[in-house]
Amino acid sequence: MTNNYTPQTVCKNSYYSYSLKVSVFILSFFFLLCGNLKSQTLSAEQIYEKVKDAVVVIYAYDYSDELAAQGSGVVLNDKGYVVTNYHVLSGNERIEIMHDEEIVPYVDIIGIDVEKDILILKIEEKKFPAVKLGDVKSLKVGQRVYAIGSPMGFENTISEGIISGLRSYEELSKNYIQITASISPGSSGGAVVNDKGELIGISTLTVKDGQNLNFAIPIDDVLNVEIGSYINNDEFKIFELYEKGNYYLDEGNFVEAIKYFSKFIEIFPYEADSYFKRGLAKSILKDYRGAIQDYNKSVQLNPNYALSYHNRGGVKSKLEDYKGAIQDYNKAIEKNPNFSYSYSSRGIAKSSLDDYHGAIEDYTKAIDIYPYDADSYFNRGLSKYKLGDKYGACLDWSKAGELGDYEAYELIRENCN
Repeated sequence: MTNNYTPQTVCKNSYYSYSLKVSVFILSFFFLLCGNLKSQTLSAEQIYEKVKDAVVVIYAYDYSDELAAQGSGVVLNDKGYVVTNYHVLSGNERIEIMHDEEIVPYVDIIGIDVEKDILILKIEEKKFPAVKLGDVKSLKVGQRVYAIGSPMGFENTISEGIISGLRSYEELSKNYIQITASISPGSSGGAVVNDKGELIGISTLTVKDGQNLNFAIPIDDVLNVEIGSYINNDEFKIFELYEKGNYYLDEGNFVEAIKYFSKFIEIFPYEADSYFKRGLAKSILKDYRGAIQDYNKSVQLNPNYALSYHNRGGVKSKLEDYKGAIQDYNKAIEKNPNFSYSYSSRGIAKSSLDDYHGAIEDYTKAIDIYPYDADSYFNRGLSKYKLGDKYGACLDWSKAGELGDYEAYELIRENCN
C-alpha cells in the first residue's frame, strides 16, 4: 500500500500533536509506529543489494551465431523461472543467459506471449535468489520506482524515477506502467521495483523522441502467461510467423502480411490480435468481406477490443452500410469512451444518413477529446453548412486550416466571402 505522507511527517505530527503530559506508553507507541513505517521504505542502496542477484543479462544470437541483440532478465521464483522480453529473442536462433560473467544454461522456453512481449525461460532451480513480487493493484501515480537492468551489457545498472502514468489499452489487451526511471537499450526485460524492492513490472520500451517516456509490463501480466514447453523441435519459432506478419504489415507488403498471419492463426487460432491485423491488411487491399470476417473473429475472442469494432465500422462504411457502421462505432465507444476517432467516424456515418445534428454532436465530442483534430473541424463545418449555419461552418473551416488542413481554405474562399 502506498501512503501519501512520509514516515518523517508522521513522526513530526505525532510528536507535536501531544502535550508534554502525554504518557510514555503513547509516545513509545508512536515512535514504534514511525520505526515500522521507515522500515517499509528502502534506500536505493538497499534496493540494489536486494535485487541485483536476481537480474541477469540476456544475449541473442542470429542464425550465423553472431551476437544480434542484448537485453535483461529477472528471476521470478525459486523454480528458476526467468522473464525477459520476447523481442530480445525474436528473429534470432538462440539466446544465452549471463550473470557475473558466468554463462547460465537454460533448460527450456516455458512461456511466450508475443502480443504482450513476454518470454519466460527455465534455469536450474534456486540458482539465484528471486525477487519478491509486489502488488500492482496498489500502484499510484507519483510513487517512487527503480529500474535495474543491463543497458549496453553493463550488468546491474540502477536508475530511479516515479510512476508517471498507469496506461490501460483495452482495445490492444495491454497494460503499461509509465515511469520516468531510465530504460536504455539493453534494459529490456529488466526489473522495475517499488520502494520496498518488490517487483512490479518488467522494462519493455522507451519512446525515443519523448522525454522520459518509458514503459514496463505489469508483473500480473507476466504471471498470467501460460506455462508449457516450447524449446523442443524449435516450437518457439512458430511465434516468428506472427512477427513476420507484423514486419510485412509495417512495410506495406499486405499480401505477405496476410500469408504469415494466416499461418500463425492455423497453429494458434485463439489470438484476437492476429485476426485484427489480418483484417487490417485485407481492408487495405479492399477485401472488405474478408476483413469483416476477421474483425468478427477478433471481437468474438476479445469482446473488449475497441479497435476491432472501430475498424469493422470503417469497413461497413466503405460498403455503405452506415447503420451497421454506427452500431460498431457505438460498441467501440462503449469499450473506450475516450476513443476520439470513433466519435469522428460515427459523425461521418451519421452525415452520410443526413443526420447532421447528430454528426455535429459527434464531431464536437471528438474535438473535446482531441482539440487538434483538423478533420473533425473540417467535417463539422460541412454539417453546419448543410444546416444553413454558414458562419459556424466558416469558423470551423478556419480552425481546420490553422491545424494544417489546407483544403479548408479552399472552402473558405468559395463560401465565406
